[in-house]
Amino acid sequence: MPTQARCDRVPPTDGTKWDCMDLRILQEDDLPLDPRSWGRAEVGRWVARRGGKPERFPMNGKALCLMTKDMFATRVPDGGHALHQDFRRRLAKALALQELFEKLATNY
Repeated sequence: MPTQARCDRVPPTDGTKWDCMDLRILQEDDLPLDPRSWGRAEVGRWVARRGGKPERFPMNGKALCLMTKDMFATRVPDGGHALHQDFRRRLAKALALQELFEKLATNY
């Protein structure tokens, strides 16, 4: 039996098709879905919203990809691990979507 979270990902039964879905429903906030595309301003907003100091992350999203959990914890002692986990979750979501789109593109 699917969990409720899994059921939430099923398209609506009102006749909407997958190809007509607006991908903005997958966004959690005003930041781009793929954190690798974040500039310094987006990284700063993301860090600030999660209780960190943006000036401790003077980098773009690609640079965040190179950081370890301990590097996050050094920059944000009270919450660096949670910040790292949120970033990795967002990155995994973006990679999964990219993989899905690539598979769909090769099938059509």
